[in-house]
Amino acid sequence: MNRKSGLLSIICLLLLSSCVSYKEFSIEVFKPSELNLRAGAKNIVLVSRNLKYSTDTLQHYYQRNHSLVKDKVKSNFDSLAIAVCLDTLSNRLINRGNFAEVERLPVSTFSTFRVGEIRPAKAEWYKAFAEKNGADYLVLLDMFSCFYSMSSIGYSPEAKIVTSNIWSVYSAKSQRIIDRFSQIDTLYWNKLDEHGNSTKTIIPDKKNAIVLAAGVIGQNYSNRILPSWTKVERTYMLSNDPTLQQAVKMAQNNQWEQAIAIWNDYSECKNKSKKASALFNLAVASEMNGDVDKAIEFTDKAAKVSSGLFLGSVNEQVRKYSIVLYQRKNEIAKLNQYYEDN
Repeated sequence: MNRKSGLLSIICLLLLSSCVSYKEFSIEVFKPSELNLRAGAKNIVLVSRNLKYSTDTLQHYYQRNHSLVKDKVKSNFDSLAIAVCLDTLSNRLINRGNFAEVERLPVSTFSTFRVGEIRPAKAEWYKAFAEKNGADYLVLLDMFSCFYSMSSIGYSPEAKIVTSNIWSVYSAKSQRIIDRFSQIDTLYWNKLDEHGNSTKTIIPDKKNAIVLAAGVIGQNYSNRILPSWTKVERTYMLSNDPTLQQAVKMAQNNQWEQAIAIWNDYSECKNKSKKASALFNLAVASEMNGDVDKAIEFTDKAAKVSSGLFLGSVNEQVRKYSIVLYQRKNEIAKLNQYYEDN
């Protein structure tokens, strides 16, 4: 083969590898909790430590049209928010957990205390408090803070609330803090839908916005303690082959059986690019059907087919998905263990 024909072959192979593209889509998967409160530890006590940063001085203010405004009537919105937050968390632990007792102590259990830095208390304090309340675990909302702002400038009013919170979990059995978690989040409201069209959405005032945000915080933290549904991204591997394109469209319309039949046919194709694409999508289909082990088998085959110089980007995508599948397999094992323990 002369140099020109060799160069032409290389160019053709490069063009072949560039014919593969990807399309992401979202699914929800059931994931294990970050914390595993083991069976045998049944009594959970929820309480707020009522700590507040010394610099957090805007409790009785909000922002309107970019100007700071003082509340006309002083209200203890922080106490309201903490109560809603802990009530939401308590209700989810009662309804979805397997605990003999979940007790939410009053917000007034501890007076508000201003500090320069939010730190854990001494170990003796946690031990004594857990023993006093008969708690296997203490779930502590160390700090809660929020700030509300709204704007009526322009053609669509909007509002937002920024929240900040710090949590700790103390285990009476191990006599130590087993989780410390902080988060800052922002909730938005406006009268536009995702396409920019006007809606009849009600823009909440400060009080209602705080209540809504506190409920979200309590629910979000419950997902560290309880298994929960989580949105994740997955990917179809696209090809310039019309039949393979049709298979992806079928999958997008939940016509999985028809799509799988096409991908099965192409999984024996001599064209490596098309074969890798078919095997990758068969892995996706297997995961959608709940068979992660089968999905891993398909990514193993796709990795072998796409190994080499000219399908490097395809191979990289296959291996990335393979890692995701092994992680998913581990998550499923944790979920099974959780329900066996509980």
